[in-house]
Formats: sequence, C-alpha cells, structure tokens
Amino acid sequence: MNRRNFVLSGAATALAAFADELPALKSSVPKAGENLIPETPSGAPNYWCTWAVQNYTYGHHLQELRPEILEGDSGSRLAHDAMNEQVLLGKDGWAHEFFPRIRKDLYLMLDDGWESGGTATFELDAAKFPSFPGSPAERLAALNKAIQAADWRGAALWCRNTPGGMKDEHLEMLSQQAEVRYWKIDIGDPEFHLVDVRKAEHTQLQFEHVHGEPPLNGDWRRDGRFGAQPWGSRRQQILAHTDVYRTYDVTSILSLPTTLDRLTQMLKGAQGPTDLHTLLNVEDEVYVAAVMGCTMGVLRHPLDGLRPGADTDLFFNGSRQAKRRMDEVVRALHWQRIAPPFSAGSGSVEVSEEILTDSWTFERGQTWETDLVGQTAHQGAPACIARDLPLPRVTATREKPFVFASRFPNGAVAIGVQERTHPGRAWYMPPANVELHVGDAPGPYGVFGSCATLTLVFDRPLAGKRVLAQDLASDEALDVTDRVRIDGQRLQLTEANLRSFGLRSVSKGDLSSPGIVLTLR
Repeated sequence: MNRRNFVLSGAATALAAFADELPALKSSVPKAGENLIPETPSGAPNYWCTWAVQNYTYGHHLQELRPEILEGDSGSRLAHDAMNEQVLLGKDGWAHEFFPRIRKDLYLMLDDGWESGGTATFELDAAKFPSFPGSPAERLAALNKAIQAADWRGAALWCRNTPGGMKDEHLEMLSQQAEVRYWKIDIGDPEFHLVDVRKAEHTQLQFEHVHGEPPLNGDWRRDGRFGAQPWGSRRQQILAHTDVYRTYDVTSILSLPTTLDRLTQMLKGAQGPTDLHTLLNVEDEVYVAAVMGCTMGVLRHPLDGLRPGADTDLFFNGSRQAKRRMDEVVRALHWQRIAPPFSAGSGSVEVSEEILTDSWTFERGQTWETDLVGQTAHQGAPACIARDLPLPRVTATREKPFVFASRFPNGAVAIGVQERTHPGRAWYMPPANVELHVGDAPGPYGVFGSCATLTLVFDRPLAGKRVLAQDLASDEALDVTDRVRIDGQRLQLTEANLRSFGLRSVSKGDLSSPGIVLTLR
C-alpha cells in the first residue's frame, strides 16, 4: 500500500471582526499571571512525525515540478531519500525550527528513511547521519540525546514489518539502551510478538500498531462509510494487543469525516472490555484528538511556497490550509495537559443516527493515490459523537457542522465544532446553535471551533459564578463573566465570544480555529 502525502498558507483576519471586544477583555484579567494551563508537559504519547515534511522536501529548487512524480511509490522513495542529519538537526533543521513552544509535549518521530538495510533494522543510516559514530546502540542513543537537546521529549522511531523471533528482542534492547521509548509500527507483528518480548524483557517501550487502510473509507463513490468494527474483529484484536492504535492514513481534503467515522466505529466496538487500556491515535486531526481523548500523530509543518508553480503538497492542500494552522497544535496539546487522553474501552459512546457526508473531486496534486485523480469521492460520518456525555443538540437552518464531545475521567469536558467540505466549497462552517448538557462535570471545559451559539447546560444554578476564559495558546486567563450570558443553569457563548476569547493569542499569519479553556469560580 502506498504511503500518504497531505496540504497548506493571510493573517488572522477572522479575529478582526471581533476586535472591538478585545480592549475590554484585556482590561478584565482577574489577576496578574493567572494561567489555567499547567506548566508540566503532557505525558501522553503524542508526536510530530517527519513524513509529511519529507514528502515536501524534493523540488524546492526546480524550475518545474510535475505532480505525478510525487505520487505512489515514486513519491515515497523521494520522501525516504529526503531524511538526513542536515534537514533534521542542522542549524535550520526541523528539530530546531518547528513547534518551539510545545516540543516537550511531543516525541519527534523519525519516519521512513532514518535506518539502513531495510524497514526494521534499527540501524541508524551512517551515510545520512555521519555525526553519530559507534555501535548501533551508541549511534541511536546519540541521536536521541541530540533530539532531546533540541527540547523535544525524545526520539520515536518508525518501522515496518519487524522480523520476529529473537531478532525482535535485539531490536527492543537496542531501543532500551538508547532510551528510545516509542515505536510507530506500520503493519507487521501479526501475532503481537513485540508485546510478549517487552513483557519478558521489561523494556520501557510503547508500541503503536495499525490495521492498514486505504486513504478513503468504504465505497467512496457512494456513502464512504468505514463499517462496524465489533469486538473480536481483526481491528479490535489489534486494538486489544497494543498501547496505541492509529486510525491510519487519510486524504488531506476529506481527512475529518474519514477519521471521525473510523474513530466512531473503533470506540463503539471497544465498549465493554474493562481491561482495555489502549489509546486511539487520530493522526493530524489535532482538535479531534483533544476533544475525544485520543493521541495525535501531528504531521503538519509550517513550510510552504518552496516548490515551483502551484507549490504542490500532496499532504496539505485545499482551503483548510493546515500548514497555516500551527496554533491549533499548541492549543490541542495544552488542553491535554488539563485533560489527558483516555482508553478506547473507557466509559460509554453515544453516536447520532444522522450522517453527514462530505465530498470532493480530486485534481492532480491533491492526492498521492493516482486512482483518485479526477474522481468525486464521498465520506460519511455521524453528525454528533459523545463519550460519557449525552449527544450535543445541534440546530441549523440548513447544513450542520460536525460536533463531538467528551467528559474525561478527571471531570473535564470538551466539545468540538468543525467544518464541512464539498466540491468548490472546502472547509466552511455552517451556522449552527449547539447545546451540550455537562451535568455535574466540575470542568475545566474546553471548546474547539466556533458556532453561532454554544450553550453549556449544568445540573446546578450558576448564579454568582465567575467565568474565566483563556485562549489555549496564551498564558493568561480573562474574567469574562460580564461578556457571556448566564441564565439559571445555562451558560451561553456567542460566536463573537468564542473567537475573541479563543483567538486572543494568534501567531502572525495563523488561520487556526479557536481553542478555549473555561472555568467557573
């Protein structure tokens, strides 16, 4: 199966429409230095993966670039060849330039191209990384230390089709000696031998397994549904025998519905087993990860405009412009300091019967899957999903956005409202009013995205409560009590509230959707 490729590039003009609220907000800080976000980095096994930026490396200095060379096996080979010490650890390398505020929350995942002699040798390629001499364990340890010195949590390693038998023990011991703690395993290990070796050798490794998927779900010419995944199915067997299950590769433009439907079916199938501790990884859908208690394999990066012509990037393309939404990664990871991911088998899952179907007609340069070029694809997912909460109520005059919510084991609650995609109109937000019953959940409360109104309904009156709000990309809370509507047990925020509170700290040129933490005092 070919590996994926994804998209990205205006200023935060969305904030300007609500700028008249900001002076009053800035003057209402409850007390100097109050920060609702913990300083301690999240311990969740999140990572930034090099694969997308590897796929964007070839062609920066060419006069012309035909997108076909970036597709399929050809594109994968170019990405493999792009990995080396200079691009990763050089003065302006990825490790030193990307995600300066949240590196300690992330492993740096080295994808295909870091090792020599195959896809599961764990031998650091000496030609590509000449500054790391010594034995295999010494080279790997030195690489890990160099990544940690750049302020990341540490190195994580991609592999495919591990060898099995005694060779697995050798690979695990190499990682143990190098203090590498996380493997991203593409396919392979069908009998979960790696987990058995870890148990026997007491190695401190976390494993991520997958069930390989095509980039679109189901019959994408019709409804594009993932299909039920009952307990005992192969995907659920994999889920039960690993630490992290990744929902796998998607197309850039239809990433959201594809991922939401996979996530929904895996959560539904996992309900019941009390001893299941596996986390679900939803790759670069960082707001889905934050809200739904999942881990993230971040792929986006800030590089754009480096290729000739249309600046083709098969991983990040289209109107969503994910490469100009880097603040979303900061907000999602900061929320996970407050509300860590939790097991796929924990609690209950509610799923609406209403299905929303997004669609797109793929042009060349928008997908690495050659067979999709010129085809109109459809991907469906439930309109609403909730973990340990009643389903949100969404009302709209026409289309609805995707809405999802969770109550976390520590009492925090999060809700996400995200955009839709159709040919000629990608990544737009249908106006909607959203209501979520949070019951006795003590909070804090996270809100990701925006809508016409968001109403949180509590099981107790809110009279006399102060409401603090903080952009999850900032370090200071605001007292917004006089800016929101409190009516009995209901707290309502308008779109203007959500955007002015949740976009208060905006990086230059960033187009991210709002992300807020709220508390009641």
